[in-house]
Amino acid sequence: MQFRFKALQRMREPDELDSVTSLARPRGWIAVLVVTALIAGAGVWAFAGRLPYTVRAEGLLTRPLGVAPLHSTLTGLVRDVQVAPADDVRAGQLLGEVVTARGKVEEIRAPFAGRVVSVAIGHGQAVSHGTTVATVERTDAPDDRLLAMLFVPGSAAGVEPGRPVDLSVASAPVSRYGVLHGTVTSVSPYPLTKAALTSLLGDPVIADRYFLNGLGPRLVVVDLVRNSRTPTGYDWSAQGGPQSLQSQVHVTGSIKLGGRTPITFVLGQ
Repeated sequence: MQFRFKALQRMREPDELDSVTSLARPRGWIAVLVVTALIAGAGVWAFAGRLPYTVRAEGLLTRPLGVAPLHSTLTGLVRDVQVAPADDVRAGQLLGEVVTARGKVEEIRAPFAGRVVSVAIGHGQAVSHGTTVATVERTDAPDDRLLAMLFVPGSAAGVEPGRPVDLSVASAPVSRYGVLHGTVTSVSPYPLTKAALTSLLGDPVIADRYFLNGLGPRLVVVDLVRNSRTPTGYDWSAQGGPQSLQSQVHVTGSIKLGGRTPITFVLGQ
């Protein structure tokens, strides 16, 4: 049996106490330093960095006075209907006629100016006192204009007047027109009741869409940023925006609340 000289030498001198022991190669130390620097940097960023924080909410474009249902004060049969959806009506304008049980023809007139959203009666239909005749978006406010109403579920913490908002409009694809810019002008101090929400939207079915888990949302009113150089007269992230902008269109709002430290997202605060 043959042994290498180096192996026999180690058997003769098992304890080499005066030899320098190499714990790690230079490459290993560099890797340790890099990992340590990354961990330290992540720790500093977690407490000192800032990430954009937004609150998303659904809503619609409308007018300051919202939508109101018009109710019949008569009982009888509808003889004539004078309006259709999207018609503009003025205060006192004839909406339809009803023949009462005594054979007398009575008129139904608009109590205020607005744009017809829907008509709930038809020729020959029986109506009674309190029957909804039509739903009209009111345009008789002194400062009538387009604005967005967003319905924020929960406490709406941090949402306050002056916050910028990006609005994705259902009738204007974001991929083509970008987002519509707005600013929060008011936030309801308390959640809306179902009755208040129905009165504001003019339709209990639509109100149910925003009344989640038995809890009413906070109403956030958003004024649209003006821009006279666009066809709509409002400011869009993409150049120009669409050619027109109608009310009663669904929007999704992203309310910007500034920045938050990354650690608050980790802790769920």
